[in-house]
Amino acid sequence: MFDHEGPWTEDAYLALPRTDRVEVVEGTLLVGAGTSPERSTAVAAVREAIAAALPEGLQVRGPVALRLGPDCVLVPDLIVTTAGDEAEAEQEQAAAESERDTGGDKPVGTVGGDEVLDASAALMVVEVIGREHGAVDRTFKPQLYAGVRIPYLLLVDHHGPFAIADMIISGRYHEYARAQGDEPLRLEEPFRLELDLRTITGAPEETHAAG
Repeated sequence: MFDHEGPWTEDAYLALPRTDRVEVVEGTLLVGAGTSPERSTAVAAVREAIAAALPEGLQVRGPVALRLGPDCVLVPDLIVTTAGDEAEAEQEQAAAESERDTGGDKPVGTVGGDEVLDASAALMVVEVIGREHGAVDRTFKPQLYAGVRIPYLLLVDHHGPFAIADMIISGRYHEYARAQGDEPLRLEEPFRLELDLRTITGAPEETHAAG
């Protein structure tokens, strides 16, 4: 990585060992915070709630690389998209569950080997953050998602806990639902969802025991 000269192309980025920590934006690498077992448990809880709520024809996937433009690839924790390759989705979920158990970086799920999903395939992106995440994850990346008009964004902070749901209107995200503490997040669109924020807090073993 440190021997690389000049801007990073998508091809050069994809040639790196692929984890959810490393993304590329207009030729610049973004290296995010490491994934803790606590955060992995939160992602798994959000995935489970969304999967149970989705109507026929939609599926939740992740982590999966998402192309937002030339030399711009982000890796949302979860993506809601039209139902497609169930085997790929199952592999991504298995990788996420393994990550939750080991606490190391989880491999980026892919479509068709090295293929990357185009942003047009995403109905909703979901980012699970904590106190270790700053402005890049809370503000900058949502602006990038809005820039390619991904219809819905769900931001979940497992340390708050709180959750904010945004929808795209005139090229910008506008909040249409939020919850914090013991209050569940309730969505009516793009699908009906009730997310109990208590399931995404606490140590992994406590969450598992509660389930």
